Amino acid sequence: MDKKEILKALGEYFGVKPKYLGAPSFAYQIINNQGEIIIVDREGKIKDNAGLELELEIILRGAEVYSKTEESLNSQVILTMDGHTGNTLRNLVNMISSKQGLIKKALGIEKDIVTDEFVEKINSVRLTTLEDFEAEALNIGLEKGGGLGFDFNKKSISFEFLNGLEDEGIKKQFAEALNEGAIKLKHTSYKEKKTDNEKFTMRTWLLRLGFIGDKYKEARNQLLRNLSGNSAFRRQEN
Repeated sequence: MDKKEILKALGEYFGVKPKYLGAPSFAYQIINNQGEIIIVDREGKIKDNAGLELELEIILRGAEVYSKTEESLNSQVILTMDGHTGNTLRNLVNMISSKQGLIKKALGIEKDIVTDEFVEKINSVRLTTLEDFEAEALNIGLEKGGGLGFDFNKKSISFEFLNGLEDEGIKKQFAEALNEGAIKLKHTSYKEKKTDNEKFTMRTWLLRLGFIGDKYKEARNQLLRNLSGNSAFRRQEN
């Protein structure tokens, strides 16, 4: 089945007209009955909002677009886009990008949270409104957002990269701190600086995010335990 036939089949199944997204993706977007986004790329591959490839036959048999288990869905931190603009969503991407190496090591994950391509392209254009960010994110490809998911129909952000944290409270604290920080800041850099003291750099950043006092003591401990260095002193003794 070629791309044209795939689009026709999906459009008829969901009762909608596929929306052409234009350059540079040359993809088509379809919104299903649950408000979930399905993308048909230039090669005719079908993908869900997270970039996972889907089989047309399974969709047409009435299976759910998302195959995530109930357990993983319940453990995922999802926040609304309330208070965000196009620029503050970019701030969120940049905040994570600028500390990506430390966050990955702290959480014990190998896959990038946000890809270099997504970060560089989202920073190459002027963004003011949520619609500006949505248009550019869709052109780049939402799957390249990696572990940071954007659902523009539900106006929500999913912090999928935090799923490895077992403590639900700490997971929520970290996501909320990142989200609130992105909204408050006027501008953020996406460039990651090298550090010779991972624990000190991470601790300083966490304190700037508001992880101060006993309320956040356990969160700080968990997010620092996999890192090298000394959290109390910038320069380490030889």
